[in-house]
Amino acid sequence: MPGDVDFSDVSGATTIEMAEVGSSEIVTQLNDAARSPLFWPWCLVLTIGLMVLSPWVVVAGAPLTVWVFWKDRVRRTVVAFYDVQGAEAARFQQLVDSFAQAQAAQQAWHVVASGAVVTTHQHKVNAGASSLVKRLALARGTGGPRHLSSNIALPSLTTSRRSVYLLPDRVLVRDGKHYADIAYENLRSEATPQRFIEDGSVPSDSVVLGHTWQYVNVRGGPDRRFKNNRQLPVLQYGRLTLTGGGGYSAIFDFSTSRASSALADSLRTMATVPVAPAPPVLAYEHRQVVDPPLPSIDLDRLVDDGTKPADAAVAVLSRRRLSAQGRVTVVGESHYQPALRRAVRGAVPGTDPARHVPVVAALVPEPGNPADRYAVRVDVVTAGGSEPVGYLSRSTARAYQRPLIALRNQGCVGTCPARVTGGGADRSYGIYLHLAGPEALLLENLVGEADLFEPARQITVTREEDHQATLAPYHRGDASQTLVVAELASSTVSRGKHRGAFAVEVRLGGARVGELTAAMSTRYQHLVVGTEKRGVKPRCEAALTHGERGYQIDLYLPGTQ
Repeated sequence: MPGDVDFSDVSGATTIEMAEVGSSEIVTQLNDAARSPLFWPWCLVLTIGLMVLSPWVVVAGAPLTVWVFWKDRVRRTVVAFYDVQGAEAARFQQLVDSFAQAQAAQQAWHVVASGAVVTTHQHKVNAGASSLVKRLALARGTGGPRHLSSNIALPSLTTSRRSVYLLPDRVLVRDGKHYADIAYENLRSEATPQRFIEDGSVPSDSVVLGHTWQYVNVRGGPDRRFKNNRQLPVLQYGRLTLTGGGGYSAIFDFSTSRASSALADSLRTMATVPVAPAPPVLAYEHRQVVDPPLPSIDLDRLVDDGTKPADAAVAVLSRRRLSAQGRVTVVGESHYQPALRRAVRGAVPGTDPARHVPVVAALVPEPGNPADRYAVRVDVVTAGGSEPVGYLSRSTARAYQRPLIALRNQGCVGTCPARVTGGGADRSYGIYLHLAGPEALLLENLVGEADLFEPARQITVTREEDHQATLAPYHRGDASQTLVVAELASSTVSRGKHRGAFAVEVRLGGARVGELTAAMSTRYQHLVVGTEKRGVKPRCEAALTHGERGYQIDLYLPGTQ
């Protein structure tokens, strides 16, 4: 329809912007697969080119091209095997069944832009509509993304611009060759009837509410100045509006409201968050104890539920800082907005990572949770106490709960750095964790809480050969590497051509175990010296390994200085 209407994009944040807030392991693998280059076209071109020299080249070139084609396909495919059982299986089956109604809708669209009709002229030449939309045809299927191979059908909403895939444990979003994900617990869905003046083909399953004219006068009747003034039907469509973490937003219109209502109901069911009875009051005792090396936690010595005795009104748990070498998303934050707002004292961090507010998170296993026996609650710890702000996703919690219960049996609660995002009038608060994988959580010589540098970059330490006896007690012989906390101190280069120059000395338990190279010492000088001037001991995560060259230690320090 004509008219100078200003359109604004309503398709939400891009997958790249969403990924900045936090992504899961499967998204990382899918993005790597999508970016992986194709080699078989080059092999085919080379075979065709060499055929000019000898037609016998095709005998070897054709099979080689087919082999490279299949290798490309395997390399560019992520395999996900889902074993969905119990209540989770019932919820996902309900989603698949409701998606069948979306597939049955005769037509569907993805609304990507909207513009308000403001002036009288715009109103007259646009059939009396109050707003206009730009939309793309929406394909519906169960094939899933091309870079993902799965053992189950995956409902998919696909356009030329963006695709949405409904997995058993998350929603995948794809823009071109880039993926992002949203936990169902962070997804909000709303179905509403939508009046729509249709100037295209009329779906047979839509309800006709009335008619109007392509060009109307001020009273709503036909403007007789136009000879080819078509009568247009006013239809009732079903609109599904999705919003989620990281700025995700999507609007889908279906030719029948049954499709949008069924999908919205099923998505809300998928978003059910494990909620246990009122959790016990937890007092997190703050201790800073580093060294000597600790005995490893025996993960097989667990009680059934990992809780304190029932007669304890308050469970006093010592906080033990965990490794921060990773990023883990939190789900269900929409149910804990007041707590998140209090945690950041009303600040609005938005989507800019530089403005995300740092907080301390505690991970509380809930094996007695009636909704999910593998649940792990996330609390934000402040000087005044702690408050729940969400949960680890079901798929993530399964791997983390066991080592967290082991910690709790020793009277500890695991903590890690976290950052709060979002906030403001049109955006909910969210939170993500800086947390290592479940197999590498413990910093062996740290039994309490500590302020450590961000572990963004691995830095080599020199001169360990002079301190093998000091390093040996810290290494776990049953592990390829042992994570520890190292102390840093201002010093001087001990020998070599830079002897006497500034150096960053590395210590374990107060004893020297090496130093940074002259170049790295210069790079991190102001960080170490500045921390020391504030009266704080500079400390960081480190990895201790043992090989042909004996014991070696690498530091994890901030990436840019």
